[in-house]
Amino acid sequence: MAHLLLIDGLNLVRRLYAAQERPFLNSATPYSAATGEQLLFNTSEQVLLVLKKLVRQFEPSHLALVFEQPHLNWRALLYPPYKADRHPMPEHLQLALPALQQRLQDHGFSSVQLPEQEADDLIASLAMQMRQHQQQATIVSTDKGYLQLLPSGVQLYDHFNRVQHNATTVLQKFGVLPEQLVRYWSLVGDKTNNISGIAGIGPKTAAELLQLGADIKTALSHPDCPEKLKQKILAAKAELMIFMQILSLKTDLRLGLNLQQFRYSPQRAD
Repeated sequence: MAHLLLIDGLNLVRRLYAAQERPFLNSATPYSAATGEQLLFNTSEQVLLVLKKLVRQFEPSHLALVFEQPHLNWRALLYPPYKADRHPMPEHLQLALPALQQRLQDHGFSSVQLPEQEADDLIASLAMQMRQHQQQATIVSTDKGYLQLLPSGVQLYDHFNRVQHNATTVLQKFGVLPEQLVRYWSLVGDKTNNISGIAGIGPKTAAELLQLGADIKTALSHPDCPEKLKQKILAAKAELMIFMQILSLKTDLRLGLNLQQFRYSPQRAD
């Protein structure tokens, strides 16, 4: 069985870069061009170490680091506050990404990105393409948005916290099943993506509501659903639909990619 290891490239690079940068930020030493070069070199070394560790751990037949280019995507056009409060990537790191990707390629780690497509949707589509052909797909990321793919058999691993996610970890953290997460986040909001949610509905209320039914419509029709809560949600129906659309990963992108280009060769990575 083929096994595609999909690595959220920017998620990995930015976290490792931040770890390298932290000592400099807390130091009295002035930040210089030489400092920036050292940070970039250290980051690339750390990325390679992590990738080699992941390969030993998962033994994939195929591997892809998925990146994205800065752009105004359809989610931001639909809902302007989407990710509007995120700190931009340091400019020198952005400029160094092509060289970093080439270095990783030289070590056998292929990168992919598509114009005007978020990495989340590209990763989700690649993963679901594998599952549709009864093949294995593992995503490496700390992004909780990928949890919604678990019911389809996609695996999600958080390298930094050493957590292999499953329905149990989701239920323990959010109080709902993986297939209910988009509805749950649409109700309570999602700070990561700057989604406000529905005013006055917190995690406990949302989880209790979704225990009444697999989806919001069914839950609202349940006799135990409080009338006041029902009216509040119905009044915000249009907003709720937008949130659900934004938070749902696209899994059907027409990629035009060949799985063979991601075949992993251990000899090249040594």
